[in-house]
Amino acid sequence: MASTLSSNGTKQLTAFASWMHRNFLWLLVGSYLLAAVLPGPGLAIRNLSLTPPSGDKVTAPLLLLALLLFCAAAVVEWSQVRNLMQRPGILFLGLIAIWVVPGTLVGLLGWALPYLLGEYVTTGMMVGLALVAAMPVANSSVAWTQNAQGNVAVSLGLIVLTIVLSPLATPQLLNLMGLALSHQETDQCQKLVTKFSGSFFMIWVILPSLAGGIANRLAGPRRIEKSKGYIRMVSAMTLLTLNYTNASLAMPKVFHDEGTKIVLVSAVLAILLSLIGMLSAWLLSRWMRLGNESRVSLIFGFSMKHTGLALVLAGEVLETEPRVILMIVLATLLQHITAGVADWFLARSAQIAAKP
Repeated sequence: MASTLSSNGTKQLTAFASWMHRNFLWLLVGSYLLAAVLPGPGLAIRNLSLTPPSGDKVTAPLLLLALLLFCAAAVVEWSQVRNLMQRPGILFLGLIAIWVVPGTLVGLLGWALPYLLGEYVTTGMMVGLALVAAMPVANSSVAWTQNAQGNVAVSLGLIVLTIVLSPLATPQLLNLMGLALSHQETDQCQKLVTKFSGSFFMIWVILPSLAGGIANRLAGPRRIEKSKGYIRMVSAMTLLTLNYTNASLAMPKVFHDEGTKIVLVSAVLAILLSLIGMLSAWLLSRWMRLGNESRVSLIFGFSMKHTGLALVLAGEVLETEPRVILMIVLATLLQHITAGVADWFLARSAQIAAKP
């Protein structure tokens, strides 16, 4: 009797995890709408904190970030990553494209947009865009790659390596992009670099990822496979909570203090960042004559950034700059929408190619 109840509970939990996975985009939209009309609980979560006897204040968003990264590392299939290392050319050129291409775009926009739209319009949003561009590859790119029947090993390899290399790459890229921004925005980028390069990154990014990897090894592939649905459900709920808490800080101020033009320009920039990633992935795959599976992985890997990390970093350093957080919030939502459109297009192209 007890085993039957346990089995039913497991099936229900699995079904719920599958439902969350299928409807994650709408849940993400719902979290933003909730933040706009009911920001109180999100702000209350942001204000939750602990102060250890010998350390800095530990906030709820930091704990959520650590849980998100732990879950991501816990489900990595390391055998696939090892297989990927046999093709270092894809990784090397991919890592360059993941950071250099969006960084160049932000640099060009940083010079041009203030003249076209005025500094008042672009102030804040360019820092948010620069922070998104400097982030490693998003964990969620694996899910989109699986849905589109891409090469999961390539996707996992890009995630792992970009997270490992980001302590070196992200601060340098932020410094370079800051050269094209205003003095105020350059100062904000310097604050982000200082936070990202210090103990923050070691404690809240490296250690949770390392702990997840150790848990992965200790549990073994079979147990991880059985628990993968639950882990991804926890990861999805964590990401939704993290987005809601940070959006609660930005969305009400945007609706009250900012005009439609600010929101539209931010949305266009976020979409452009994703599209330039997809274009660079397509060009690289054509140049290297990669198969369709690897091309799909690069498309999602290049166009999706780890905005969860960006949200926490911006919330910790630039809490009084709602436009920065708005830019990251919109990038989170719109990169999933762009991925959904790309997924539909790839599926449609595969159907047409399969017809006699």
